[in-house]
Amino acid sequence: NTSHVSIHSLNRTKKPTSKSKFFGKQKSNQIMSESNENNESYVPSTVLVLLGPLHFEHAGSADVLSVKIAAPEETTQALEKASSMVQPSTVETLHVVLKSSAISSLFDERIFTTFFEGLKPGGETSVHVLGSAEMPVQPADVDEIRFSLIMAGLRLEQEGLTEGEEGGWALLARKPVIETVDEEEEDEDDEEEEETTPDDKVEKEP
Repeated sequence: NTSHVSIHSLNRTKKPTSKSKFFGKQKSNQIMSESNENNESYVPSTVLVLLGPLHFEHAGSADVLSVKIAAPEETTQALEKASSMVQPSTVETLHVVLKSSAISSLFDERIFTTFFEGLKPGGETSVHVLGSAEMPVQPADVDEIRFSLIMAGLRLEQEGLTEGEEGGWALLARKPVIETVDEEEEDEDDEEEEETTPDDKVEKEP
């Protein structure tokens, strides 16, 4: 079993040179803090799901919960372990990275449903599908991903070819923000409606 769930405390000094560097293929140079997995007070603000033999390189100020899944049979255990480390409405961004060749074998719609509750209202879900100049990702290639985002309750905001990287495709979805109306305001509105509603029975003068 090679599934891996870890928390990365990111290097805060190095700056990424481009947007595509977030999904770098080079070996990660971050400081791994496995002890944080058992730290109940630790709350990751970003979740990164890597499908397949991918490495991650990023510099930032947030702590990242990294989930690596190399084979389909690892999915259930990896997601269950990761979800137990995420509190409701605490995750600002969910990133999913995979190669286009791995969509049919490694992509699983449960990735979105598992972390939906953990996402903050308005939180982002970003899916980055890696392609190549010879075999660029086509819109039809990500139909399953697109459908899964919508079925999970996320709103797809934009998608298209990745900037500065040949053949890649990115999708960005967001968790809806549900506006709640205060009960007192509702009562006041009801009272106003009752006051302004004309009486159904009006006596006519002879």
